[in-house]
Amino acid sequence: MIPAHKSDLIDRLLFPYFRRMGRRAFHTIAARGLEHLRGLPGDRPVLLFCNHTNWWDGLICYFLTKHMLPRKAYCMMEEKQLQHHRLFARLGAFSVDLDHPVSAAVSLRYAKRLLKKNETALWIFPQGKLCRPDEPIEIKPGAYYLAQSTPQALLIPLAIRYEFFREDRPNALIEIGEPLSCEGLREERIAQDCEAAFARVSLAAAQQNISGFTRLFPPLWPINKRWEWVKRVATGRLSGFNPNN
Repeated sequence: MIPAHKSDLIDRLLFPYFRRMGRRAFHTIAARGLEHLRGLPGDRPVLLFCNHTNWWDGLICYFLTKHMLPRKAYCMMEEKQLQHHRLFARLGAFSVDLDHPVSAAVSLRYAKRLLKKNETALWIFPQGKLCRPDEPIEIKPGAYYLAQSTPQALLIPLAIRYEFFREDRPNALIEIGEPLSCEGLREERIAQDCEAAFARVSLAAAQQNISGFTRLFPPLWPINKRWEWVKRVATGRLSGFNPNN
């Protein structure tokens, strides 16, 4: 297992780079339900369960943590991926190898030790692999065991959906569910709330409606709007400019 070796210095140095990368890749990174993160008690650790459909999921969770969770954040990451991207261990990632039960058990024990500290926020992708957006959200036994064995923690179901609207880049939409106490929490309830969060964010994406969502970063103008702005400046018609398509 590859443990996390968090470094505040590395974090501070890399965040502007990742922020720029995310802003260039997406038109909007926006979240709904941020109040569920703002109101978290400080005397309980937090488990965040999120669906996993895209390579960007880890960085989207990282952005959300930087904005809303003043905690020590960690993320369970597939071992072969962390071997190739060891720098993520400096940001709080640690590995899990689901193909080897003994190694996976070591990772679960490591996660349980982290969750003994009230300031811990631990991101889990309970599907255990990249899945298609239309696949049902199946909670792997290890993820459920971790929630069940840390009754002192709060569990927050989240969902991320990537969708093109009218711009030249996709939107990343995040739905944040209500916190659940892990004490006595049943597997069916976890799956139900994760699926409900994904259904809500999928509906918003299908309707191209992000009212109620808060942008994590100011959006960059799409190419056609940049060109329109130049033409309006040149012709003295800037007052009628609308940055949205």
